[in-house]
Amino acid sequence: MKRRIFLQSTLVGFAGTCLPRSIFAADAAASAASTTPAAAPTATPAELTPEAFLYKAGRRNVAIHDPSAIIKCKDEYWVFYTNNRSYRSKDMLNWTNGPAVLAAPFPWFAQAIPGGFRGTGFWAPDCIKVGDKYFLFYALSGFGVNTSAIGLVTNTTLDPTDPAYAWADQGMVVQSTASDDFNCIDPAAIVDADGKLWLAFGSFWTGIKMIALDATGHRIPGSPLYALAQNPLHATETNEGKLEDPINKSQIEASYLYHHDKYYYLFVTWGLCCHGVASTYNIRVGRSEKVTGPYLDKDGKDLAHDGGTLLLGTEGPVVPGVSPNAGSRGAFPPPPSEVHALTGPGQPGIYEENGQYWFSCHYYDGTAAGASILSIRPLTWDASAWPVVGLYPDPAPMPTVRFNQGRGARRGGAGANPPPTPAATSTASPATATTSATPAPTTN
Repeated sequence: MKRRIFLQSTLVGFAGTCLPRSIFAADAAASAASTTPAAAPTATPAELTPEAFLYKAGRRNVAIHDPSAIIKCKDEYWVFYTNNRSYRSKDMLNWTNGPAVLAAPFPWFAQAIPGGFRGTGFWAPDCIKVGDKYFLFYALSGFGVNTSAIGLVTNTTLDPTDPAYAWADQGMVVQSTASDDFNCIDPAAIVDADGKLWLAFGSFWTGIKMIALDATGHRIPGSPLYALAQNPLHATETNEGKLEDPINKSQIEASYLYHHDKYYYLFVTWGLCCHGVASTYNIRVGRSEKVTGPYLDKDGKDLAHDGGTLLLGTEGPVVPGVSPNAGSRGAFPPPPSEVHALTGPGQPGIYEENGQYWFSCHYYDGTAAGASILSIRPLTWDASAWPVVGLYPDPAPMPTVRFNQGRGARRGGAGANPPPTPAATSTASPATATTSATPAPTTN
């Protein structure tokens, strides 16, 4: 997952979420409801029920933390996520469990992460296709430390039924030690317009960094370390992290790079994760004509110096009857005054197919006791080529599968507050859903 966060003297971090038992019965009833599309409601998003809003905002009924961007192999879509797990789908709407990536720790793990990580439950993977191979980067670390490393495995296919399917260890790509002022987790890879491979990473400390990689996915010897983004001026907004604190002084992580037209876009996540509905995650964006930056926001402010235009934050109707302490851990961040349906979106990704763009992330679900859930929603580009994350028009697609908490997930929320049965359902896949003129969401 990620987020090496100091909560006073307590180290906190969770590799996934575990849904309350009562959510399964509620969702089973919902999946049995009529699939006949209902007439478009006249209500605005703020007037919708919390669950109706969440389906317009792309809820996919699967618990996940730190999802990779969507990637396709043959006729199937994949996302990989924290704790060495994956989901697979034929339509980007209904997702089922995929196989683990690592069967056992590689020998170099213990040397790279002394006294820390020993298992296979890596954090925040990113998977891209480079030539005829799939490159999956993943992070190894311990809670609240920057003794971290990013590893790489490769495969010629993502289809586990293919005889050629096998993840091959390519070793360590980059690491950070206690003497460094950065943290090597949350990898985000991109192939630039010239075919060169780059890797961004970073969490807290001095923010988001980037290095150049060779064709094998390893750092080019002697190549510089680029500083892309940080947000120290906002470190105290959530009552956690001080400018003199080397760990929490820059609450930023979960970066993602995307090339569209003449620009490279850098997406970053500000705030704190892993606190259920008290999480303060929000997604920011800047862009540059060069992959190495500088990345500027809409106001022309450099992301390396506290810039970042808000793309997506906590939004949606207030969920009645939910304790604002649900999922909160420790004294910080303080619980919100009210719980919104969609809290703390983070770990962004973009997938394009046939001219349609999709924006993926996880968020903390106010109707599911703060569980971390996968969202996939339409993305468009405005007249100035800035990304706009939208809502589905009615009827919004709703998965027919019941809630899936994945394999080996850990609790990321608390209590039990199952979602109500939605007022209307639709089984149309995202690929067939009409998304033109989709309004941008209102953020809180």
